[in-house]
Amino acid sequence: MLVGRGCFCFFLNFTMSDSSSRVHGESFFTPWLPSLGAIDLVVDDLSVGPGSSGGGAGSRLIVNRRRQEGNPVLKYVRNVRYEWGDIGPDFECGSTCGVLYLALKYHKLHPNYILTRLSGKEENKYACRILLTLCNVDEPRHTLRELNLLCYRMDWTLVLCYSVEEAAEYIENLKLSDTRDPTFKKPVFVPVDEKSALQNAAVGILTGARSVTKADAQRLLFNFGTLKAISEASEEQLALCPGLGPIRAKNLYNYLRTPFTS
Repeated sequence: MLVGRGCFCFFLNFTMSDSSSRVHGESFFTPWLPSLGAIDLVVDDLSVGPGSSGGGAGSRLIVNRRRQEGNPVLKYVRNVRYEWGDIGPDFECGSTCGVLYLALKYHKLHPNYILTRLSGKEENKYACRILLTLCNVDEPRHTLRELNLLCYRMDWTLVLCYSVEEAAEYIENLKLSDTRDPTFKKPVFVPVDEKSALQNAAVGILTGARSVTKADAQRLLFNFGTLKAISEASEEQLALCPGLGPIRAKNLYNYLRTPFTS
């Protein structure tokens, strides 16, 4: 799901210092390596894994060590190099992008935690603020509705993921996009040709009739070919158009015969 202005991800289910915290007998997370500092992977000649502060830090993903050490998501961050840092959000994907990560299983046990994080001073210093949420509970609809409203009120962007692998992919892409040329992010303008302009104008005329939708107008143009043919058709002929029906056919028939007024 694509996001809006900001980039903040808090991984809520990894914020407790006690990694043995459990839900229904299951650990929130289990460290996937004896030591995260031992990671030294190479992908396409790009060194990935945790590093120490130093040269080239601006090109690295910054991870909140106090909250994120042991987070299994880091196992799948393979296309960017990351390092530990003292930051407000859980992940810093550039100077203007902060990410908070929240697992719904943790959120159900600690519902007030995310409000504290979203309102933090250090977390809100970024222009792009994203709450990356892992949906790992049954029936998350009501919880997501509340989180969506909270993010809207506090000017955060809510992004959903359904696995730790997907969460890592979002984080990687946010970091990689930070180094791209801004023009790369601009949508390509496609000029509207004359045929499309005329078709859009015809659709606009037909949708002026009561209860006639854009889809109805497009089907009418497909079946009759021209506006002239539609305007000359009888009410019964219009009703035969798939999806239109007798009521909308009557509305359209009367609409096309309404006299112009000055």
